[in-house]
Amino acid sequence: MAVGDRVFIYNAQSGQVVDQKRAHKGVVYALAYSKDGQRWASGGADQVVIVWSSDGVGILKYTHTAKIQCLSFNPVLQSLASCSDNDFGLW
Repeated sequence: MAVGDRVFIYNAQSGQVVDQKRAHKGVVYALAYSKDGQRWASGGADQVVIVWSSDGVGILKYTHTAKIQCLSFNPVLQSLASCSDNDFGLW
């Protein structure tokens, strides 16, 4: 879950907050989770997409030319699509 510029990581079984990340310099607009549960991604107003490991470590960072509007992992290829209002990326 994201609120403002923070991403909150929850324990799925207990519902308790495990960690929170403040990795973006603006509002977080999009989150996506890979089907295998090994990665997740966040993107937002700072035009940056961050790919995270399952334990909350930032492993990759990509930049767009506008605010990130949506993210989606391909369930078969494990690639990530990210879109802003004027461009898109396949990672």
